[in-house]
Amino acid sequence: MKAKKTVVFSSSVVLLLSSLASAAWAETIKIGVGIDAAFAPIFLAQHRGLFAKAGVDASVQKFSQGGEAMDALAAGMVQISSASDQTSLIRMSRADLKPLAIYEESGTYIKLVARPGVASVKDVKKFGVVKGTVSAYSTFLALKKEGIDPATVQMIPAGPPELPALLARGDIDAFFAWEPWPGNAVKQGAKVLATSGDVGYAYTMWAVANGPWLEGHHDEAKKILKALAEAADQIVADPEAAAKDLQAETKLPATDTIGFLKDTKWKVRDFGEKDLKLFDGIVGFMVEQKIVPKPVPYRDGLQFGFYKE
Repeated sequence: MKAKKTVVFSSSVVLLLSSLASAAWAETIKIGVGIDAAFAPIFLAQHRGLFAKAGVDASVQKFSQGGEAMDALAAGMVQISSASDQTSLIRMSRADLKPLAIYEESGTYIKLVARPGVASVKDVKKFGVVKGTVSAYSTFLALKKEGIDPATVQMIPAGPPELPALLARGDIDAFFAWEPWPGNAVKQGAKVLATSGDVGYAYTMWAVANGPWLEGHHDEAKKILKALAEAADQIVADPEAAAKDLQAETKLPATDTIGFLKDTKWKVRDFGEKDLKLFDGIVGFMVEQKIVPKPVPYRDGLQFGFYKE
């Protein structure tokens, strides 16, 4: 009879296999966010240990805005990101992204601010816009509501932090953007003319997963949403405390965010038929403005029923 062979692993091999197993078991999920208050539930979930409470190891990665976080998601640099509906829809036209749920809605957070002497949209000759974002879409809706041909208005592209300075210098007459930029402009003498809700748009914020990653990580993604749902409930229950914790994570003054936290609808929920009508309108705008070459088949990516209350 042949003697059985005994395989002996060296201690270094054992340690390597052990470390690989530990890395796979303790995978840290990176969540991409912008740095404004619209990402409050994610910042609070990190600050208050809600991800760990839900049983998932998560790390929040900050970007200058939601669009950059979504670009990082498309590139596989993070596993989950958050952005507004339009910002997410644009990226879905060129990457395998899977929207999981909505966690926030507001028709007042995005504001139109104007320099002194500008009394209405009809007085605006130069609009500052953040291209490919809700800033551009809200501007389009405002012009449409007033019956103004967009070709008769000059669009000045800029990053969000640049807008208040451009307005103060008179390089632009007005801009639509999300806080804190309208608030910063008001401190410099500008005035609020309208909100996105006034022109027919209440944005939604999405939690979106990288498609290939999601295939093997449904359980982890659901735990992330569970933590965000608890954070959203806590914002509703005590917005003052939430504003203080948000300041600790982002340096945004609590006095500047408390009003937004109180006025915004915070709730993690599934996508519904009413949402699809809103998204169809955004897709139509993107095609009309040649932001995308053809309608985005976003329904194929929406994870209907992924989140259950």
